[in-house]
Amino acid sequence: MVNILPIASGKGGVGKSSTAVNLAITLAQKGKRVILCDFDFGGANLHTLLGLKNNHAGMGNFIYKQAAELTELLQETGIENLKFIAGDCLYPGTANMDASTKRKIIRKLNSLDTDYVILDLGAGTTYNTLDFYLTTYNSILVTTPEITSVLNAYSFLKAASFRFFMQQFKARSEERLFINDYIKNSTSGTETSFIDLIEKTSQTFTQTTAEPLSELAKYRPQVIVNMGETAQDLDMAKRLRSLVQNKLGIKMDFVGFLPKDERVSYAVALRKPLALTDPQCKFVKAIETAAGRILQHSYEYNEMEMFDNGNFSDEDLNNLSAEFTE
Repeated sequence: MVNILPIASGKGGVGKSSTAVNLAITLAQKGKRVILCDFDFGGANLHTLLGLKNNHAGMGNFIYKQAAELTELLQETGIENLKFIAGDCLYPGTANMDASTKRKIIRKLNSLDTDYVILDLGAGTTYNTLDFYLTTYNSILVTTPEITSVLNAYSFLKAASFRFFMQQFKARSEERLFINDYIKNSTSGTETSFIDLIEKTSQTFTQTTAEPLSELAKYRPQVIVNMGETAQDLDMAKRLRSLVQNKLGIKMDFVGFLPKDERVSYAVALRKPLALTDPQCKFVKAIETAAGRILQHSYEYNEMEMFDNGNFSDEDLNNLSAEFTE
């Protein structure tokens, strides 16, 4: 069974694409068959990080029906076990696809003969990004310890939670209309409460919310904090986890703390991922640690023993901090 790993970020500049590329290479080096896909349809450039030329058919060809199967888009990367699908933003309107096209793409992704499909999504909360992010319960969100980045990460997870819950009901259903009205009628200048929405929806539609609530309980995003430098940076991770728990009622799994490393930007400029050029550096070692946790996750909600039922303890986070800031 293919494991789809969408990777998103609340804002640009947090190292999402570098994380996606190095994670894909690391999983491939661990013997997993991996397909890395550029799903930033508004600005696809992931090929540059891999050192590949932009001369191969990509997702634009599939969306515009010039390719019938995603397998026609697969490129060799020169890295064992790793293949690549370009985003191809040369087609106008590719970033504005309809729901049926997205469903078709998701269906085709699930039929690929591979172990992992990693989707490098565009930054922000467009419907395309959210819908591909929500193809699994355990998608990855990359952030940095900066307060603006953490708040953007929270805003992204909030938007994803609203979208996830709404998608549990049929299109044009009374439940969806109720959710839309709730959001539209929220008091201006105040934060729309996701927990309050859940409670009001459950009270109004007692017969149809049991399954959506069950699905929501499985929704458990994974977060990687990039560009960490000090022990205090881990405090921001803890704050994000608390914010998501208290404001959204959602549990998130902290799976990686990546140290700030100027060589990452240098590797981007050279078009040679650090996982290949400097596999012993702390950044790559941290990627390997995150990859190990992702592999142990197994995409089963109730198989999270190493996470203490899905959550790192504060002691775990402090130990991670000591690893990367000593």
